[in-house]
Amino acid sequence: MAGDHEDPTPPLRRHAALAPLSREHMSGLVQARNLVRASEADEPARRRAAADFLRVWDSEIREHFDDEERLLLPLTRDAAMRERLLSEHRDIRALSGSCRGSAGGPSPAVLKRLGTLLHDHIRWEERVLFEAVQHDHPGALDSIVPEAARIERQRPGARARLRLDASGPGRTEPSS
Repeated sequence: MAGDHEDPTPPLRRHAALAPLSREHMSGLVQARNLVRASEADEPARRRAAADFLRVWDSEIREHFDDEERLLLPLTRDAAMRERLLSEHRDIRALSGSCRGSAGGPSPAVLKRLGTLLHDHIRWEERVLFEAVQHDHPGALDSIVPEAARIERQRPGARARLRLDASGPGRTEPSS
């Protein structure tokens, strides 16, 4: 019967300040999958995947990275986590530039590397970084809820599709 079993991997719960950033990860994961798949396709398919990625990069991901660095780095206690966030953002930005600057379209290797790095980075943020920030700084997260609301209003991918708990500023929602 439906509902009689527990999900072996229940969704992670997100503080309201992290929820818009977490929701944006879904489009990043879709782009990561598409880039990896396109790395094994012909040149027109690679060009289309790169163009689609760049559209999402320009409308969402680039600002998403800036917001994570501005809002979450000060709340990240662990120096290795701060360095990983900045290093992976730097690498993804560089690979994104490679997609834009290539006359014949990006190489299969660039697409595969970008897709794999983007996927692994998002999964790390969700499973490690966001969990650490939530655990270490719930009060500080409460203070950035207004900024999270601004992000949610400005970027469609950050908007809630379904609210499971609307109990207030510290509410939590499942993540991607």
